Amino acid sequence: MYLYRTGSQPSKASRIVRGAICASLSATVVFGGCAKYAEPLELNPGAWAPQAVQREWAPAPGQHGLVRSAAEAAALSDQPPAGRRLELNDLIGYALANNPSTRSAWRSAEAAAAAAGKARAPYYPIVSADSDNGYQRLVDLVPNHWGNLKTWQSRNILSLDYDLIDFGRRDAAASSALNELVAANLLFNRKVQEVVFNVERSFYELDAARAGVEAADATVKLATTDSRATELRQKHGLATAPEVLLARQREAQADYDLENARLAVSLAQADLAVALGVRADNTPEVELLKDQPLPQSLGGDIERLIDSAVRERPDLAARVSTVRARQAEVDLAHASLYPTLRLTSFFGEQAFTYRLSNPPTPTYTAMAPEYGAGVSLKWDIFTGFSRVNAIKEAEARRDAARADLESAELDVAANVWRAYFTYRTAQRKYDYAEALLTASQSSYNSNFRSYGLGLATIVDLLSAERELAAARFTIIQSKAELLVSAAAVTFATGAIPPEAKP
Repeated sequence: MYLYRTGSQPSKASRIVRGAICASLSATVVFGGCAKYAEPLELNPGAWAPQAVQREWAPAPGQHGLVRSAAEAAALSDQPPAGRRLELNDLIGYALANNPSTRSAWRSAEAAAAAAGKARAPYYPIVSADSDNGYQRLVDLVPNHWGNLKTWQSRNILSLDYDLIDFGRRDAAASSALNELVAANLLFNRKVQEVVFNVERSFYELDAARAGVEAADATVKLATTDSRATELRQKHGLATAPEVLLARQREAQADYDLENARLAVSLAQADLAVALGVRADNTPEVELLKDQPLPQSLGGDIERLIDSAVRERPDLAARVSTVRARQAEVDLAHASLYPTLRLTSFFGEQAFTYRLSNPPTPTYTAMAPEYGAGVSLKWDIFTGFSRVNAIKEAEARRDAARADLESAELDVAANVWRAYFTYRTAQRKYDYAEALLTASQSSYNSNFRSYGLGLATIVDLLSAERELAAARFTIIQSKAELLVSAAAVTFATGAIPPEAKP
């Protein structure tokens, strides 16, 4: 606030009071008139929160790193689209709009925006109205007489109070609340990333489970074929009863594995439903695993990915904002050591009538203005060492936040490191799984032909069948692991998918 000096005649105190009154009233008019252009936080806190429940919060340049307006949420149905297999992008878009965890984080950010707006209230004067109205009939005692005093009174006062000087209290409180808002917005971004990753992981795991059913069903068919071939050889005297029983045992084992594979699909459907934010009985049909392209690259080496994660991860940026908020609390604690200078003013009018019955008097009516202004200085000189300890507490909380930030940076680097090498290993394992499947298929085909010619035993055939079944499951799990590990690297580095960008 600036107090303009226009002359040397009035006293210094009167100039301060008059300037403060003018500045307070001017600030009220200016802020009210410019609200639709500048959208102050205290007037429209919702515009400073995340834009929509299914979109990443992005700071706007020139507005303290916050957005200025909120976008409409995309109109999505309450249930996933039916009648077609959904791709991953469809599921991500649906989950971002319907998952309760994103809505919770969104509302938390909106609450933080309202709190930040509330913290700016001390920048404005407090204007209040007080109106007392009533009628009284009292016994009035006068010398040698008594009588009834009948009075009607109306007193209406409009007051304006404003803190002229507070030595940084308002600035510190507003800065703390604003940084808490930034942290809430960034944590909302991380929640968006978490939902996206959970959908990706659940999607690939469901795909793998369904592919596992196909593989298990193929194994059942192989076991049935082998069992029928063994029974046929027994009819011609080329196979013994133990061989037939061994083939039937393998067929029963294949049926058992098929039921386990079907159970895995049901469990994976429940996980995907949770990630989408729907009931488990409403899980949509999804694209098959064989239709999913393999990731080509991660876009950089491990050092570059770690640097990107430390720079881009929204939860780390939220911790930085938390450190700033704790520093603002330290500033607020220091400001409490100083006094506050407050302007108080009021203007009103009092109207009344009265009449005394004994001795009888005329009815008197009056109406008179009331007004006043003053400046008060308040300084808590000694408060039982509470302010000193409040400073120590705030500094300790700030230092703890800094230590938490350093620890989080180390955790992020370790998470990116783990995700990166898990992905690299998954790439090599998938290559090996492809080679294993090719070799196992060739081995089974060779053993099946040899068994038909009497050149291989039933044990050789069933062993080749088991190896082929295992190879089929291995290639399925390897592809799912590769896709999930690539998504895990994206999640660890803090990248936002295009579906969640504003």
